[in-house]
Amino acid sequence: MKIRLCIGMAVGAFVFGIIIDASGRKGSIPATMIAVFCATISLSFAQTTFLIYLSIFVLGLGLAGNNVVLRVYVIEFLPMKRRGFCLVALDVLGVIGYVSALGLSWLLMPSIVRLQNKKFRPNSWRVLIGLGGIPNLIMACATSLLPASPRYLLYRRRYEEALTVLRQIYAINNSKHADTYTLRTLDNCVRPDEEDEEDTGNVSKIVWKFYIKTRKRIRKICSTPFKCTTILGLCINLLQFPGIIWVALWNTQLFQETENFNKSAKKNSTCVVDIENLALGFLHNCQEIDTDRFRILFYLSLSYILGEILLLIGIDVIGRKIFLVLSGLVGTAACLGLLFTVHNIVQIVLSLIILAAYAIGRTTTSILLLENYFTGVRGTIIGLSRIFPYLVGSFTKLFLNIQCLTSIYIMSGILLSAAVAGSRMPDLTRLPMQE
Repeated sequence: MKIRLCIGMAVGAFVFGIIIDASGRKGSIPATMIAVFCATISLSFAQTTFLIYLSIFVLGLGLAGNNVVLRVYVIEFLPMKRRGFCLVALDVLGVIGYVSALGLSWLLMPSIVRLQNKKFRPNSWRVLIGLGGIPNLIMACATSLLPASPRYLLYRRRYEEALTVLRQIYAINNSKHADTYTLRTLDNCVRPDEEDEEDTGNVSKIVWKFYIKTRKRIRKICSTPFKCTTILGLCINLLQFPGIIWVALWNTQLFQETENFNKSAKKNSTCVVDIENLALGFLHNCQEIDTDRFRILFYLSLSYILGEILLLIGIDVIGRKIFLVLSGLVGTAACLGLLFTVHNIVQIVLSLIILAAYAIGRTTTSILLLENYFTGVRGTIIGLSRIFPYLVGSFTKLFLNIQCLTSIYIMSGILLSAAVAGSRMPDLTRLPMQE
């Protein structure tokens, strides 16, 4: 299931990334939310393996697509001085949603035995999935009322529509009538581009033109002056392949395995982190849930919120690059600190630091990529940067079975490498975005 979800996310991120560069941002936001809604409802009532797998794939498609579309859309509306703050606020809400879902799972998720006689129970996992999907339909209706991105309209030389959106923003922000907006025309403020051509003809020709334009965009981001930034951005995103959920699961199991290892009377016992225990470790047996493990995971996950709040406060003051480098260095130091302590309290504090540093690095990397590319390729680069982390993460988790010590070295290497690569990224804090 995990592989199908990750493949769906890899496909969704890239496909929606290139779609929003070809046809605009606004329409794709409700489209991704409807995809998530349909997938969750289908999964809630699925009775066959094929339908479950298909629903999970579509769910990944919508989730990753929405992640890409929403960030590209929002950043094109934000003022220069508050750009970082508002983008971090998106991730703060996302992390709060993850922690809330974790708490809700703790309350509603049953053991397998509770689904007796194949009857539907109010506390089954299907209810949890369905509850998570309903808000997406509501938000899809609400986001359909949003205005189109003025930057994208200007890029496509739709001057009148862009001016109308800017007047609406001016009227709302200043509580004045739109007619008092001083700018009267945007004609000839953007140089012509080959993408201004309208897509006409039959379906095969439209698809072929779409392919040709997508290939041109990928070539642009892989050539000067974006070549170095693209390589660094792809590398940093690849290094962050585990994802916040799996890093929290790893840290939880590492804490419990280390604690059991220190208490063990067998000196030849081995501390191991493997994929089976990451998931099944939450059950003592088919009838009893390991509440201690759930509690540790929940409390450790709160550090994500702490990290995002710290980033929220300082990203527009200190700068993106400094946060990325410092988070990597501090996280690396905390990982290495785990090797030299056996005290539970110290281990918990170091674990909190590691998770907070990881969250800060992920959010900062996303903002750096969004700011360093112009409107015509912004969706493509974000979608492209998501492909390898999802695919590598899914296949890595399939065969994860390593010693605790090795996993700590790997995590410290990930954080340190991201810090080194991030030190070479251009920083546009309090500066205009690339256009």
